Amino acid sequence: FLRRAVLAAILMSLTCGLIAPVVVLRRLSFSTDGLAHSSLGGLAIGVIFVTNGASPSLLSYLISFFFTVSVAAGITYLSENNRIDSDTAVGVCYVAAFALGVLVLSLREGYSGHLDQFFFGSLLAVNQIECLLLLILSLISFIFIFWNWLSVGKWTFNEEMAHAEGVPVKKLRYFFMFLVVAVVIVSSRVVGVLLVTSMLILPGAVGSLASRSMFGITIVSIATALVSSLIGLSISNSYDVPPGPVIVLTGFLIFLGTYLTQYRKNHLFSVKNEFPQKKLLFFCAFP
Repeated sequence: FLRRAVLAAILMSLTCGLIAPVVVLRRLSFSTDGLAHSSLGGLAIGVIFVTNGASPSLLSYLISFFFTVSVAAGITYLSENNRIDSDTAVGVCYVAAFALGVLVLSLREGYSGHLDQFFFGSLLAVNQIECLLLLILSLISFIFIFWNWLSVGKWTFNEEMAHAEGVPVKKLRYFFMFLVVAVVIVSSRVVGVLLVTSMLILPGAVGSLASRSMFGITIVSIATALVSSLIGLSISNSYDVPPGPVIVLTGFLIFLGTYLTQYRKNHLFSVKNEFPQKKLLFFCAFP
């Protein structure tokens, strides 16, 4: 089981680290968080009515995927033509789907004890189907991103300019939404519904602090996700604590260290540039 856990952590890190820069730079963090919470409703319906055990099956993952996609479609419909603000639409839909998931799980006797697995993940209980799904998602993500590298880069930094240059913005937006939904659903088994969003934000945030090019941001993001997952899994195995929260906290510490390093560099650079001007003013005032 430990080999499967390591494999699942690596595959999840590769996928989340790859698409995290787009989530961060396109400012999709709240939408991604809403989809992550919404997926609980689909997972609950799939596990309760399709499978007999506590572990989701392939069919339950498919049910969760279509459920979460329908929630995303509802968010899009409510926010179109300025019916209501997009953030409000996300908040309204995701709390309803999340509450539905908790209610469905609590209705069946014996499942209330498994809520922590849905909320915080169960990396050590990952099965072969979930490893296969993570592998397929990793391959699809890498093919999609690198095959459309220039288009994704233009769309990420400036959607209007990308549209003017002939980039299929609408197709990219919808396919990326489907990809995020799939990644959120499968990765929630590793770090949980409540924490999966962090794996799509923290690596991208670290990458955007450490680099200015899209390629550099992506490489740093993938490396951050891998280091967070492997260190978190190692600490979890050594001290018998849940792996999901440890992975997220490791990623946060990496983010904090990167932020402080960049702040110090920028502060020293600004002081260095200001010193000659202050020195000149001093000698002008006192010849």
